[in-house]
Amino acid sequence: MSHEAKIAIVGPDVTRRSMLGAGLAAAGSLLIVGTRALGANSGPTLAPETAKAAESAITAWVRIAPDNSITLISSQSEMGQGISNTLTAALADELGVDWQRAKIEFAPFDKAYRDPVYKWMFTGASASTHDFYMLVRQMGASAREMLLSAAAARLNVPASQLTILDGVIRHAASAKQVSFGEVAADAAKLQLPQTPRLKEDKDLRYIGKPLPRWDIPSKVDGSAVFGIDVKVPGMLLAAIRRAPGFGGRLDRYDAAAIKAKPGVVAVVEVPGGLAVVAKTYWQARRALDDADLVWADEDAGLTSAAIAASYREKLATGPFVPKKTVGDAAAALKASAQMLEAEYEVPYQAHATMEPLNCTAHVTAEGCDLWIPTQMVETMAGVARAITGLSDERIRIHRTLIGGGFGRRLHCDDGKLALIVAKAVQQPVKLIWSREEDMTHDYYRPAMLHRVSGGLDGQGKLTALAHRVVSPSFLLYAWPRGPENVDWTEPMVPPRDYDVMAVEGLVDSLYGLPNLSVEQHYYESKVPVSVWRTTGHGPNCFVLESFIDELAVAAKQDPLAFRRAHLAGNQRALKLLNVVAEKAGWDKPLPAKYGRGVAIADAYGCLIAQVAEVSVADGGIKIHRVVSAVDCGKVLDPGIAASNIAGGVVWGLSGLRTAITLDKGRVVQTNFDEFEPIHLWETPLIETHFVDSGEKVGGLGEVGPVPTHAAVCNAIFAATGRRIRALPLAKSGVNLS
Repeated sequence: MSHEAKIAIVGPDVTRRSMLGAGLAAAGSLLIVGTRALGANSGPTLAPETAKAAESAITAWVRIAPDNSITLISSQSEMGQGISNTLTAALADELGVDWQRAKIEFAPFDKAYRDPVYKWMFTGASASTHDFYMLVRQMGASAREMLLSAAAARLNVPASQLTILDGVIRHAASAKQVSFGEVAADAAKLQLPQTPRLKEDKDLRYIGKPLPRWDIPSKVDGSAVFGIDVKVPGMLLAAIRRAPGFGGRLDRYDAAAIKAKPGVVAVVEVPGGLAVVAKTYWQARRALDDADLVWADEDAGLTSAAIAASYREKLATGPFVPKKTVGDAAAALKASAQMLEAEYEVPYQAHATMEPLNCTAHVTAEGCDLWIPTQMVETMAGVARAITGLSDERIRIHRTLIGGGFGRRLHCDDGKLALIVAKAVQQPVKLIWSREEDMTHDYYRPAMLHRVSGGLDGQGKLTALAHRVVSPSFLLYAWPRGPENVDWTEPMVPPRDYDVMAVEGLVDSLYGLPNLSVEQHYYESKVPVSVWRTTGHGPNCFVLESFIDELAVAAKQDPLAFRRAHLAGNQRALKLLNVVAEKAGWDKPLPAKYGRGVAIADAYGCLIAQVAEVSVADGGIKIHRVVSAVDCGKVLDPGIAASNIAGGVVWGLSGLRTAITLDKGRVVQTNFDEFEPIHLWETPLIETHFVDSGEKVGGLGEVGPVPTHAAVCNAIFAATGRRIRALPLAKSGVNLS
């Protein structure tokens, strides 16, 4: 197999099955779908790697071909958040080209494509827009000025007299003109401007307007290529089975019996278990299902009950590390006219992405290729380097579309196992995790236990808050502090003082209190944990905003009015509360057994307020409506922005019902029959309203679910009088109907 992958673009009228069949027929080729028809308003395409030779690299981020087509080199992975649309639109606006002529290409691993804030090449933390929007605009503006300079030299006229329209540079006085494509090679030789002039908002054609998403047609007709769809000539398929219990190992198995199964090519031991390689995935899977695998050393004492007892012990004894101290919370609480205290629990959660983990790998002495839907390109390159011993120049990571990330694909265990197997068999291998493997070998959202205390004065004003948080680190493995001297094949445990996610949203809440104490006990978890879309903001908002509601009730105040009073100095937050209250009809009366709940959060550069409306129905709770008001600064694309919030709300609603529990060291919920997200027919009316405060552009991919748990649980209290302090809802005796 050639180590330079070839990519062809195929129109959406081709079925996934026929497209992949064609891929096998093309020797040495990998087909990645072209995700649009070439008609009007079709938007950008996924650029073919074979086009590179004909293009000129104006900057590291921008290439222009002789036919005047533009390619944006995207550091960020596309997993449905729509950044391929919005960032390409930003580039097209600054360059002055027709957005339909733009293409997008995923960047290889290179330090040049690191996130400018985090200094790491990854997709997460809602940073794709927050960190890259202005960078892409600056790159577009730089390219525009370089093209103008090259055109001025070509036409022998001053650059100040030139204008640009749809990729053509014109000199009105002489009627001379050249296209971008004609001067791109000359422009690429010029020095990159350090402070290019950005266009004014009034001159932007695409940003701020809804554009058709380039990836939707192929996702609808099935021709889009995700990692699980990749086909490479000569490729084998592999399935894995690892110890079903934490700490377990494979004790013994009959390799000869497995190899005798139809289609089986090889059996490869992997950390914690076994991979079977066959001609088809189902041959490999059936061989594993039939195999007599004997496990040892599983931690049978690791149960949900034992973990809960351990958490409570730590809540009582600590030790706790101060994370934020303002004033003297303990003294203020003691002096308060009224003091409340409550404990809140949040469970482990599985990512349960629609596309289970997978990776296609090919390892030879000359080089390594990975086709993978990953959020963490840089870490994946480090893992490949450690396992293969190859230099960075010989490691090629080809990213595909991602069928759900949510933070799970910040880890590289999918690529690590595929590399081990491919290296052993010396052929291209696609390793696919079964749903059971995916859910029982996750990096789960951590379980957390909070104790929060609040004090009110005689006028019902909040004077102090004190939080004690028992939580593992959210940062396990996903966020290395630096690339030097790291054993990429092993999980990295960050220092205890490094984890900010366990207390985010608490140490920097919107309520600027005179007395605040936030402390964390770093819980040593035997369960692997990491971020789960909302990072620490989601569970912490559930606790804080639920407790704010409790304080409002104790103060005999309307929950919305209570928040307004305590956010009086924050005009941005007040405006958002006013918008969500108006749109949700907060002051309108509701029928009996109905309730509304409100919550507000500051996360990922955004402010978001939500009102949920629920009722008691059929012995459970029916969620009728969720209204969001969002201030993310400039909205780059209204349709994409609204879909991000709506998807986040649905994810948040699902988390009211789902949870991961353990029994005898094993995960109980191994598939969707026991881990049940919200169904389409259960999804309420979701409304989203945007407020532009003029702030810097914020990220929307993760902010939607942050206030959802609190808003719904506060609405449940309003409808039933039952306070929800433990999730999932069933743990508090409440079910969704």
